[in-house]
Amino acid sequence: MPTRALPNSPTPYPPGPRNAYPGQILFAMVRDPLGFLLQTARKYGDVSSFKPAGLRIYLLNHPDLLQQVLAAQSQNFIKDQGLQMTKVLLGQGLLTSEGDLHKRQRRLVQPAFHRQRVASYASVMVE
Repeated sequence: MPTRALPNSPTPYPPGPRNAYPGQILFAMVRDPLGFLLQTARKYGDVSSFKPAGLRIYLLNHPDLLQQVLAAQSQNFIKDQGLQMTKVLLGQGLLTSEGDLHKRQRRLVQPAFHRQRVASYASVMVE
């Protein structure tokens, strides 16, 4: 995302939780990752940002925004440094690949995520 100033904002970043003491956000994320993300989205809206350990993270909480980042404008976004380093362990899979390779891998797994297929998984997941 561009770092242009937001209206009525003292920083060029979207709003989000700030550390009251060093490591506060990181501790909250480790203690309850899903709870932290849900609380952040509820409090700060569809776009927020925070720095748990010196690295700015953006949280997008709207399907249209995710579609833009993951599909429509995916060529404008790159994986972060941490994920880049996991290539050594995980290889060039869907999680770590980018560009044409990522697009090709995504198309291969796409049928498994068709609406009807996902609906058929629901009962198994509930059990």
